Amino acid sequence: MRIGILGGTLDPIHNGHIEIALAAMDVLGLDGVALMPSGDPPHKPRATDKRDRLEMAKLAAAEHPGLYVSDVEIARRGVTYTVDTLSALSVERPDVQWTYIIGADTLNTLDSWREFPRVARLCDFAVINRPGCDVELAKLRACAIEACYGTRVALLPVSGPALSSTKIRRRVAAGEDISGEVPAPVAAYIRDRGLYLCDYSEAQILDKLKGMITERRYAHTLGVADTAVRLAPKCGVDVHRARLAGLLHDCAKSMPLDQMRALVAESLPDLDAAELETRQILHAPAGMILARDMFGVRDPSILSAIRKHTVGAGDMSPMDALIYVSDFIEPGREPFPGLEKARRLAEKDIYQAMLCCAELTAKHLRAHGQDIHPRTLNLISAFSPE
Repeated sequence: MRIGILGGTLDPIHNGHIEIALAAMDVLGLDGVALMPSGDPPHKPRATDKRDRLEMAKLAAAEHPGLYVSDVEIARRGVTYTVDTLSALSVERPDVQWTYIIGADTLNTLDSWREFPRVARLCDFAVINRPGCDVELAKLRACAIEACYGTRVALLPVSGPALSSTKIRRRVAAGEDISGEVPAPVAAYIRDRGLYLCDYSEAQILDKLKGMITERRYAHTLGVADTAVRLAPKCGVDVHRARLAGLLHDCAKSMPLDQMRALVAESLPDLDAAELETRQILHAPAGMILARDMFGVRDPSILSAIRKHTVGAGDMSPMDALIYVSDFIEPGREPFPGLEKARRLAEKDIYQAMLCCAELTAKHLRAHGQDIHPRTLNLISAFSPE
């Protein structure tokens, strides 16, 4: 029996992976191909949780006879190496001849794999051409590996499609459609789980925030995120994006003022003097930049909501309004006149609640002889009933 192995992080598995597996099975006459998500890859410390990657692989394989999913690397603790995987498989299935499917670009570093001479005794290789790879050079490299290590390296007369898991993750983060790039059940899983919205898991985000903001601000942040998630369905906003915006809205709050000024001055051409001089306002544009550059947030709706959560604007989207209001009414806020009214309105209409919050802010500033930011006045003007 001959079974192929298509390994890697599969983060996420996409249509290209499936096409490669099916092509290898057809050309080489394999009895099947095991899709094998890696556990803790040594070269990719930020890979998505292995349980999510395993589940996506299962969803992708379910529609194709001959494809199945192996959890042998997912189940192993610690760093995953191919030699360990093949050793375990050869003991578990001594009747199988294993064929490891790789891209042509991997040929250049193949014999640098851990204990490669042993790997070469445990499997042979099927090589898929990659866009941009030199086919003649790949043939020479394959012959050299065969001659040196005694394993078979078959170059398949097919090319892998120009799809990339990295690009797919970036497209998800930017809020773009990936329906033509991954199987439909995988796209649904990514959406339902809120995967790939930034470069970190929520646990990693929370850990980083604990080192960036005060304990009191951290508690406020959780309150805003929870409020945003609760209200998001009422606003037609994705709950995962709402939570991420809530978690990061105050990420720059504890930065020294001079650092915030330097950060935003070089990054935001539309920065105004009031934003630059006032910490209570400046942390919003600074937070947007940190969310983008430190946390890898690319969705314009999330970045906009972080930027606008202090002073607002005349063109507030549902996401903008949601974070603006959630910041104002979160459960940890000390009671003040008008707060309960804003909370009641938020349960019915996020825009009415937003207008209420803006008017309460303006009233407070006037009472203390402080200027009202022009964008707050624009918000009030744009959303007040005629």
